[in-house]
Amino acid sequence: MTTLNGHRATSARVNIPAWGCWYAEVALDGEHTLSGSVTLKMADLTLVGTVLSGGPQKGRSNYRIVAGAGGWGRDLPKLSYASDASVKVSTVLGDAAASVGENLAAVASTERLGPGWARQAGPANTLLNLIAPRAWYVDEAGVTRLGARAAGALVGTAARITPVDLARGKVVLAAEKIATILPGLVVDGLTAVDVLHEVSADGGLRSTVWGSQAPSTLDALSALIRQLDPDRDFRGVTEYRIGTLSGDRLNLQPVRVSSGMPDLKRVPVWPGLPGCSQTPPTGSRCLVGFIDSDPGRPYVAAFEDGAASAGLELITDGIGTGGHAITLEQVLGLFAQYTAARYVLGDLGATFSPVYAGAPPATLAALIATMITGAVTPGPVGVTPGATLDALGLPALIAAAHLIQLPDPASLGLPTPVMPGLSKKDFRL
Repeated sequence: MTTLNGHRATSARVNIPAWGCWYAEVALDGEHTLSGSVTLKMADLTLVGTVLSGGPQKGRSNYRIVAGAGGWGRDLPKLSYASDASVKVSTVLGDAAASVGENLAAVASTERLGPGWARQAGPANTLLNLIAPRAWYVDEAGVTRLGARAAGALVGTAARITPVDLARGKVVLAAEKIATILPGLVVDGLTAVDVLHEVSADGGLRSTVWGSQAPSTLDALSALIRQLDPDRDFRGVTEYRIGTLSGDRLNLQPVRVSSGMPDLKRVPVWPGLPGCSQTPPTGSRCLVGFIDSDPGRPYVAAFEDGAASAGLELITDGIGTGGHAITLEQVLGLFAQYTAARYVLGDLGATFSPVYAGAPPATLAALIATMITGAVTPGPVGVTPGATLDALGLPALIAAAHLIQLPDPASLGLPTPVMPGLSKKDFRL
């Protein structure tokens, strides 16, 4: 059984990397308001972290959680150190941990940084990555530790759901006890670097391990290939996690550190729809591509399903008497009304003629009038909100709905329409 602060979880996903912070995404049965420090229990594994984002909605609750106190993503001001006896690592990291509210395990006093040290302003985890690159992690109890995780071995039996894939360094396990399935574990010749624990209604408890093999002659060939083709890792899209927001840009960390991809700062978002702005929740996942395979030109190509629904805005400027903004939720609501109205009006082939695009029938206008008359919309920076959405006109709403790729009507509680020549997701007139 999986629980979050004692509440039963219907699904959960925990990413535990060899270095850095672990992250969890949990769905709860029922509406439960949680904040601050929380405890996630998955089989025999107990994790202590902090709520990053999420909350209750429509009979369920969804939360994103980060290891520890969630402080390593916060910004630190610049600070200078000087000591004739040499500045201690324990002093610099101890100050940083105290500033962001994290619990730091004891650091050896013999580790020094020199007679002077200047801490740059920025996210606290940048400081950790600078002083201890790939050599720090937040453990299951929420304590930050320097060094590498200890090597481990499987306890009990664990069925292999998929055969070990040595080429990709991946194996999927089904085990009743998962507390020892952590980075550092050696299984089937792989030393775990990333571990993903997932619980779902259909799949049960599954643990996916990504790892590295012992050095071999293939390493030399791999190094040669990378020299001949240095941009090969930047040709596809990579799954990243949103750490912090920097204005309208995002600071990101790769979901799997074993991918070898770097942390990214101030990455622009290309949503694919002109006039959109977004406020994705921290801790959510996104897909990142690189323009012309250039590692210096990353962009966010897409957000995880549902991550952008809260905060994504469709801005329609210059329509009617002034600029208007309409949220994704409003478009969904209007489009659901529109789909239902098609059945009220009767024969679709006769009703939806070219004339309809200019003037919707009175029956349909009456159905959506309560939603568009007198509606007050949010006003993004640089856009003057309109008093109503009437001036947009139904064709504009339909076009907008099509562009943002709405789900099938069945997912909105409506019957699937049958229109010759149109697919389930294509509702253009």
